[in-house]
This record gives sequence, C-alpha cells and structure tokens, in this order.
Amino acid sequence: MAEVRELFADRIQTMESSGKYKSLELVYHVKDVEADGDYLTVNGVMYPATTEHYALEAVRAEAPAVMYGMARKELRITEKIDEHQYKVGVIYEYSGIASPTSADDDRDAGDRTISFSGAAGTRHITHSLRTLKKSAGLPDYQGAINVDNAGNINGVEILAPSLTFSETHFMTYKKFKISYIRRLSSLQGCVNSKAFRGFEAGEVRFDGFSATRRGSKREDQYEISLQFSVIPNQSATTVQGLHIPAKQGWDYVWYKTRPESEGEDKPAGSRLEGYYIEQLYKVADFALLGIKTTPFTPVVEEA
Repeated sequence: MAEVRELFADRIQTMESSGKYKSLELVYHVKDVEADGDYLTVNGVMYPATTEHYALEAVRAEAPAVMYGMARKELRITEKIDEHQYKVGVIYEYSGIASPTSADDDRDAGDRTISFSGAAGTRHITHSLRTLKKSAGLPDYQGAINVDNAGNINGVEILAPSLTFSETHFMTYKKFKISYIRRLSSLQGCVNSKAFRGFEAGEVRFDGFSATRRGSKREDQYEISLQFSVIPNQSATTVQGLHIPAKQGWDYVWYKTRPESEGEDKPAGSRLEGYYIEQLYKVADFALLGIKTTPFTPVVEEA
C-alpha cells in the first residue's frame, strides 16, 4: 500500500487582506506506489495502468475534502521522483459548497453576490391626497388633477422611487436541472406570499433569472443570477376624505368618480365615490427558488 505524507514546508497559502482565505495548495510525498493490475477504467474507457494514477488516488483518499472553508478543487503531480515515488499537489479554492463529495453540496452556503439599485421612476395618479389651495371662484374638483374643459381627468406623473436587487448563487448539476429551470420560469412575475429576504409578503416581485456554466466537468458549477423588484406595502391612508385601507405593494388601487355639473351641464369636477384594489400578479412561496429566504446577512467586522 502506498504511503502518503504531507510536506508541510511546501504548503502554499493565499489570504486576502480582509483575512479570508483565497486559495491553498497542499503538497504530499507518495512512495511505494504500485499499479493495481495491468489496466484501469476511467470514464468507461480502458487504459494501461500507471503508477501516476494510483499516486493521485492515494492522495485523494488522504487529503481533506475541505480546508479553511475551501473545497478541494484538483490534484496534480508536481514531481515524479521515480516510478514509485511522486510529489502531488492538492489545490483548494472557495466555491460556495461544503465539499465536492458531500451529500449536502447543494446547500445554500450563504449570501453570494448581492447588489441593490434604487431609481427614481414615475407613476401616474389622477387625484391628490388633498387640495391645499385654489383660486377664488374656481370649482372644487375634489382632488382631481388636470381636469380639462370636457371634464376628463388627465392626472400627472409623480416620482415613484423604486428598488431592485439581484442575487448570484452557485449550484451544481445535481440541482440545476430542467425541472428547476421550469420552476424558475413559472415563478417569473410572481409576488412573494411570505416574508422574503427581510421584506414583507406582497412587496417583492421575481423579475427573472440568467445562468452561466463555464466548463464541462461534473464539478463545474452554474452561476445563477436572480432579479427582484420591490414596492413597499401601503398603510391605510385617506385621499380627499375617502378612507383607503392598507394594501400590498404590487396591488393596484384606482378610484371610482362621480361627475358633477354646474349650470348648463358644464363639468365642474369629479367627486370620489369609492375605490378598487386590484391584484395584478400571482403570488408564490419564494422558497421554491431554492435559495435562502431569511433576511440578508450583514457584513460586520469581528470584534
């Protein structure tokens, strides 16, 4: 049986200035390596047996699958001393999974790349919350904005701050299957039915996703970006004396008006008669996205 021993003096460790490990290479000395038979089968193909192969296998059985939170990425022969002795390097890199051989390797190991964007969009409104002042002698339009001579309420565009965010996660081929892609597709345009990432139910809409895989090896991962938009839930409010109950962010409220006439059927304004709150999007449990639903984990310095 081959004897495997780590050469601690040959370790190569790379740490970022923040203290987080970036990469690691362990170097092992393997001796007494023997080929177990004349042939070996790799990926269903038969090849002549080599001691190089068995040297790598001996180190793979000995080297830890994870070190300092980094997964074992690859093994390479760095030196062939003779036919039965080798130096083998084991490279570790951070990949977001516990271990390439772990049964739990598709667990969401934490918040990956997360980005936020705030923009000053607009929305169209037809009525103000209340009329502050008007010129003497003008009709009271009951908060209707930009009423023309025909009595049409043209309204106005107002500032509507918007918030979007995206998350990038990494998944193995075990999880990123066509069934998962179909699920992501079906969730597009849905609003969260439960609290999600620190936002209340009804505030977050899933806008879409993109995925990229670099490489063709089984251990190569898919980089998946998920996009979301947020509209805060609205508390109960009063518009021109009409009580509007609380509504969820992506629901839409509009008003029923009653035209008023002055003199010879000349439109003098529109009084609010009531409101409608409409559901525009389907709701879904965002746990189906396969990522964490808990609030974002803040980055803090250790004491």
